[in-house]
Amino acid sequence: MLELCLLARSHLRGFRRALLGGQSIGLRFQEFLFCDEVTDTLNQGAQRSWRIEDQLQLLVESVKDYAIFMLDPEGNVATWNQGAELIKGYKADEVRGRHFSIFYTPEEMEEGKPAQELRIAATEGRFEAEGWRVRKDGTRFWANVIITAIRNEQGRLCGYGKVTRDLTERKWAMGSTFEKLFRVNPYPIMLSTLEDGRYLEVNESFCKLTRYSAKELIGQRSNDLGIWVEPDMRTRVVSELSAGHPVRELETTLRTKSGQMRTVQLSADLIEFAGNRCLFATLMDITESRRLEAAVEELSTPVLQAQEGLLVVPLIGLVDARRAAQLRTQLLNDIRAQRAKAVVIDLTGVPKIDPETADGLLRTVEAVRLLGAFVILAGISLGIADTLVGIGAELLTIKTTADLQSGLEEAKALMDQANN
Repeated sequence: MLELCLLARSHLRGFRRALLGGQSIGLRFQEFLFCDEVTDTLNQGAQRSWRIEDQLQLLVESVKDYAIFMLDPEGNVATWNQGAELIKGYKADEVRGRHFSIFYTPEEMEEGKPAQELRIAATEGRFEAEGWRVRKDGTRFWANVIITAIRNEQGRLCGYGKVTRDLTERKWAMGSTFEKLFRVNPYPIMLSTLEDGRYLEVNESFCKLTRYSAKELIGQRSNDLGIWVEPDMRTRVVSELSAGHPVRELETTLRTKSGQMRTVQLSADLIEFAGNRCLFATLMDITESRRLEAAVEELSTPVLQAQEGLLVVPLIGLVDARRAAQLRTQLLNDIRAQRAKAVVIDLTGVPKIDPETADGLLRTVEAVRLLGAFVILAGISLGIADTLVGIGAELLTIKTTADLQSGLEEAKALMDQANN
């Protein structure tokens, strides 16, 4: 009986250290539970010791803001309180006997953090840290963790007392004015750690864009969720920010929870938040705008049939590399569908093109020839001619005319020669 009393006293002392392991986590218990009088009373009889221990057990089980539980020497869960169930999501019968490493992130489990923390607690008597922990449903929360080694009077390790508090809201709490602007902003906004892209805060607009709830996002890494269609794009953003260069209106593609692709413009800055280097980004969903532009471009590069076997492409306005590629695809499809023998590309309405677009135009000419059709470039301006010469185009191999009418006449003549 005396041994049992001594063990109970050791557990009480262990819990005292675990629960009062530092005023930093804010637990306040009535001193009568831990005063020397209680310790002396334990030596007076088992009945009194059990009454005091029962009081402690009731107190621990009723605490809801802290997860307070015991581990055996191997790290398996031995006891469980209401706070642990609320914070971690497990019921007592689901978690008793399981190793406490289930509360850690996969990355920390690979690094052997759970075992390392127990070793420190066993060696130094106590371990305290803050970091990400994982709930039963897989979501993460920022936790303050204290592990205290519990030993009997002979110094034998009986287990560990563990106290965990969810500090997510306090750690990432924003100033009231900033938070209000963050929440009500109509544009999607997110805050993440710079190094690993773990979401710290998102607003409602960001959730609508990605189709994830805030609970599903916070604590998770963007790359793990597959939100960046091109992960290298995030690497590029981080590199720019780390070099001191803010990112403005970078066009990229994000993947929603349902797998849908959304084109966005991203502006990002590097900020210090709660002692961490963070990526603060505002996004603009331009998916529909880009679709509309594509439709307008398609209408602005019509492929017309002048007569059977003869197609005309009247280009007007700015022609960039993207539009040139679109033209090539549309033109080749129409040549194949209509079995065209000649194509006149009218450049009269195009004042100039850049070298990349000029190269794309030459590729279009070569592709049309490979399909067995003649190609004539009509209405080439001095600016376009200069660009073509500048990229080394062999103009002697390309049929050109001064205007569209001359181009049509030349095309008809070529078709007649081919038929004869």
